Amino acid sequence: MSDTAKAFWEAKNSRFAVPDPRDEFLHPEARVAQPGPELTETQALGFSVPEHGICGLGYLWHHPNLGVVTGGAWVWRGVQPNSLASDLFDIVTYVDDAVLADDLHRYRLPNGYEAEVVEPLRTLRARYADEPRGNAFEIEFTALAEPMVLETGFHLEQPMRTRGTLTLDGRQYEVDGYSVRDRSWGQLRREVHSALPPMTWLNGVLGPDLSFGATAFDSPDLKPEWAGTLEVPGGDPLRAGWICRDGVYSPVVAIRKRTHRNPATLFPESVDVTLTDDRGLDLPLRGTILAASEWRAWHNMSSFMCLARWETPDGLVGHGDFQDILSHGYLRTFLPARPHD
Repeated sequence: MSDTAKAFWEAKNSRFAVPDPRDEFLHPEARVAQPGPELTETQALGFSVPEHGICGLGYLWHHPNLGVVTGGAWVWRGVQPNSLASDLFDIVTYVDDAVLADDLHRYRLPNGYEAEVVEPLRTLRARYADEPRGNAFEIEFTALAEPMVLETGFHLEQPMRTRGTLTLDGRQYEVDGYSVRDRSWGQLRREVHSALPPMTWLNGVLGPDLSFGATAFDSPDLKPEWAGTLEVPGGDPLRAGWICRDGVYSPVVAIRKRTHRNPATLFPESVDVTLTDDRGLDLPLRGTILAASEWRAWHNMSSFMCLARWETPDGLVGHGDFQDILSHGYLRTFLPARPHD
């Protein structure tokens, strides 16, 4: 099976491709290589106000072979078991992709969310306004380093400086921090059932000169709650990872990760992780979840979208995303059931 046809949990990446400014924009050539309806192109622009436990996301998900777009704005504080209970949740589906007539240079969705590429691979902006509910944001994203592009050539991640304003229910907050943004294109996103343990996309920025990202399962020998019941595909918990020091990327070649989840809800509460790069350098981290909410990007999966506070043993502190992707098989087995009538 080609890399473009694999499910996202099957592919393994251990090297990088060269960033290309054209990857900031749509990839119509992918429709020839992948004519299936599940062909996907995404743009995710996250931000946070950690001192208030606030996590935010501007999102675009394009199905080019179907001609539809899903996307919008989402901001929440603390733990919200239902995304619709968030301070701001306005994600629309089945939007005609005519909204992308100007490619990703600039677009505006019917719900008022808009984004633009100011300078490819360097600067982006995201805006949203909902005056009746007193919600709005305008955020500028400025690159701290060149993007990391996976060896498949279908995904990039990039540490960013975030500055702007956020208004929730009429109260204004300053956004002045960091995030890791991502883009995906050219691959099918298969909506198949699975019996997998949770797979996490995690990242963080510990300052302008140190950031990281990884996609990985927990390490079975560290005895997560699913050990002995579910198996990591292929045995190796690592799917991809990177560490950026002083603007230079090194691939993560090994990971040790143990997520501590609430036994009643399965929401992650903390995580211990050590990333090891190809030079043998370790980056040990303790993550504490500050905000979390459940979201189903499609119906046959679920995820917990989280803001994590990261700390190293030598006292470096930063923040980033912790997205736990949950399968039907995992939730049905480990989420406590209500008694039957």
